[in-house]
Amino acid sequence: MRFGIRLPNSGPLATRKNIVEVADEAEKLGFHSVWVHDHILWGTEQHRTHLSAGSAEALDESQKPNFYESITTLSFIAGRTSSVKLGIAVLVLPLRNPLVVAKQLANVDVLSDGRLVVGVAPGAPNITKHEFEAVGADYVKRGKITDEYITALKKLWKENLPSFSGSFTNFKEAQMFPKPAQKNLKILIGGGERGISPRALRRVVELGDGWIPAYLTSEEVADGIEKIRVQYRSQGKNPSDMTVIHEMFTSIDREGSQAVSSAAKSLSTNFVSIEEGLKRSLVGSPVELTKRLEQYQSAGVEVTELKFVYSDVPSLLKMMNLFAREVLSSFL
Repeated sequence: MRFGIRLPNSGPLATRKNIVEVADEAEKLGFHSVWVHDHILWGTEQHRTHLSAGSAEALDESQKPNFYESITTLSFIAGRTSSVKLGIAVLVLPLRNPLVVAKQLANVDVLSDGRLVVGVAPGAPNITKHEFEAVGADYVKRGKITDEYITALKKLWKENLPSFSGSFTNFKEAQMFPKPAQKNLKILIGGGERGISPRALRRVVELGDGWIPAYLTSEEVADGIEKIRVQYRSQGKNPSDMTVIHEMFTSIDREGSQAVSSAAKSLSTNFVSIEEGLKRSLVGSPVELTKRLEQYQSAGVEVTELKFVYSDVPSLLKMMNLFAREVLSSFL
């Protein structure tokens, strides 16, 4: 198993300086990847209630709801780094023109020498609705739009003179170069906070190259992967071609009880209870986290994206170093 780090591209600690410092440290410590998430509009309410980086303790009423856009942020980080992979978990695909986003993603992959990892999703219910309205995208049909755009992206990346005729996008002999550096730039499908949904399952099997869920137990991950494998085999596809990346809130301390205490407020913000948050997160000592991660590895997870809970960047860097020394090293 390999491990990625969520960058603070949103949240109470979202600044250029912090994004750079965390990305640089992740590469230095030998982490597999750095990750951002994606929205175009992000308001005060989302800033207060949807933590993806930082912690509840770091929130302040005076803060602006900064959200550093995903693709341009990764392009910037690509120029600073040389080996760490660059991931989006996940791109809200229907918000963007498919030709424009195909061009942007191909460029990032070329400029980073093939280090891009792309996850996509239609957009979470409710939280993204105002974004669709603002950009003039169809919120109700976002699932169908996502399906069509995935197909369009792959044609644009693989064919020299691609044409496409669909319900939501049309183009004829659209020459687009350079192509991605990766001959098969995979598109991973987001979806699953209690297991894989029927829609996500169909999208993974028919259109995607893998699955990128969040906050699942190891049993739920194993169940979802087995469902995908069964469908792969039924369609003559090789299950070993599938990539599975899982994201989890993470808090590590030499004393497991201190890790729980540090994460408690943030977990209660993101889940219905602290108990539910602990069930679906990596919280504890290095030994405890290693045992939990071995269960996810056995379930079929290849990469775990770590969304550390931290009140300041020095605290994050301390946890990253401890994780690298005493957990990551166990999986080399």
